[in-house]
Amino acid sequence: IQKKYQPVLTGLLFEDDDRLISDAFLGLFSKKDLKDIHRRKVLLEELIHLHENFTGETAVRLELIYRKLDFHKDSLAKLNSRKWYVVAKGLRELSLMNIRESTERILLFIHDKNEVLRMEARIALVKLNDGDPLFFLAKETEPLSSWDMANLHSMLAKLPDTNIPAFNTWLNSGNKTVVLFSISMIGAFKQHDALPELLGLLDSGDEMVRMTIIKAFRDMNATQAEDKLLSIYPNESSDVQNEILKSLETVASGKSILLYERILNEAQPEMEHALHSAKALLALGEKGKDILHKLSGSNNDRLKLIISHASDARL
Repeated sequence: IQKKYQPVLTGLLFEDDDRLISDAFLGLFSKKDLKDIHRRKVLLEELIHLHENFTGETAVRLELIYRKLDFHKDSLAKLNSRKWYVVAKGLRELSLMNIRESTERILLFIHDKNEVLRMEARIALVKLNDGDPLFFLAKETEPLSSWDMANLHSMLAKLPDTNIPAFNTWLNSGNKTVVLFSISMIGAFKQHDALPELLGLLDSGDEMVRMTIIKAFRDMNATQAEDKLLSIYPNESSDVQNEILKSLETVASGKSILLYERILNEAQPEMEHALHSAKALLALGEKGKDILHKLSGSNNDRLKLIISHASDARL
């Protein structure tokens, strides 16, 4: 089948003629091949394989061939299979071939008990709805895995800036993973308009939410967050405090110097906290370096080691 249709597909894809839209189009394909389930499957897979390797006008032509041969109906039929991997294949085909009218069918799978199908459905929905790529988040009831979030971020990064949604839309979602994803994306896409809402959410009783917000501040270089980070620092767990100090390295001004000095003057400073404090002082320029120079003259060998390590330009 592949050998038989190679010249046909080459002509349809690369020759400048009107056979692709003419009434003679179907005559280029054997009725037997199109009706036989196995031959039809091979031809469909050949179109999918070709589409994975082409972009631009050639990809558009492949999509038209796929549609004119009614292969989109074959892909839609796969969504009715009891075998999850067959359904996944159908989702990928519909997405790859830009069958936008399949959105409602695909949307059903974001609630599927199978995690792979939920992931495939989300990826397909982003691709098929580039004008509003995350519309389905408002309907999400199942958790987004870290892999889901990474895939969605990767796809969003390829979209024009004008198509990136305002992620503060989902900060009040009842699905915690949607909230965490939205916070991360606010940071990744530097959506500073959402900063007041993130500052308000820092009062959340959920530590994971607070940790994610603090990381987002770092990604955004949100200098406006310094005062709030300093105010919550004393009451946070060691892990959250460490995350605050990492972010302060990026966003802090001289206001944070007292905190750094207090940490470094402890009899047995916690290693990570002290390292981040020393690095933050170095980032503040001469004033910070002067403070570290004075501290390095103390009798605290642990502190001397920390300052030496933080000052090493190779690290």
